[in-house]
Amino acid sequence: MYVVIGANGYLGSYIIKNIIEKTSDNIIATARTLNNVTSHERISWYMCDVQKDNEVDELIDVLKTIKEPIKLVYLAAFHQPDKVQENQALAWDINVSSLSKFVNKIADIVKCAFYASTDSVYGESYNGYHFNELDELRPVNFYGHNKCAAEAIMIHRGFNVVRFPFLISPSLVYKPHFYDIIVSTLKMGNKVEMYADSYRSSLSFNNAGWILVELMERDNVPQVLNVCGDEDLSKYDVGIMIAKKENLRSELVIPVSVEKSEQENFKTKRANSTLMDNKKLKSFLGLRKIDIFKYPEYTKEENI
Repeated sequence: MYVVIGANGYLGSYIIKNIIEKTSDNIIATARTLNNVTSHERISWYMCDVQKDNEVDELIDVLKTIKEPIKLVYLAAFHQPDKVQENQALAWDINVSSLSKFVNKIADIVKCAFYASTDSVYGESYNGYHFNELDELRPVNFYGHNKCAAEAIMIHRGFNVVRFPFLISPSLVYKPHFYDIIVSTLKMGNKVEMYADSYRSSLSFNNAGWILVELMERDNVPQVLNVCGDEDLSKYDVGIMIAKKENLRSELVIPVSVEKSEQENFKTKRANSTLMDNKKLKSFLGLRKIDIFKYPEYTKEENI
């Protein structure tokens, strides 16, 4: 049985997609509201705002009735760095305090739990350095500090942490993602400006979900893993890839400098580039290549 906390977002929808495609398990999925959720015969939806003790307790009562092993992924979070900076008390309560209370309540009934973290915990990558899982965490903003604290809670409770980079794919939920905005803008013949001097180990939401489910289906998973692609990509690089993938005009994707426009767009500091090393992940899963959009390739010819 899979349990996905905060399942009605971009990443959650792709995790559910991959659970359905890769396993025969049923899914308990939670969201703050049950409007616009994905209907499927193997999914049971529950309303659960992690800040509301009564809703969490109702969910815990349901989990206690499950006889089979539970594989839980925790996605609930206050994400946007600018809004986190402006609402620090609220962000801390959602991202850290509520997580801590939730983990205490599931500790005796869930043996497998994964927390979705971010490359923001590492901070700035200088001279093309790729952070590995043992590197010191030096986040540059309050959002990154929230994630560090949340990771510590999960790690010290014996659960797993996966650190994701910049993720992008077509939206599977009711609201468009950045990917969809790029596509619709290019289809109208309009230009899209994208940063060309800021790099991440980017990955599609689909491959992030694919890898996470593969990890959750295995035993003895390393407690902290970077889950990311092989290539160092700017958002401009990604924009060009999307244009070509969708057979649209790539010359309409215009490179711009993050340093030139940072103060106009961001209210809080961000790392200009955060690159991650995925060797540990690839070694554990036996993967030869992790592309941003193509499915990961095994070192040997084998199927999941």
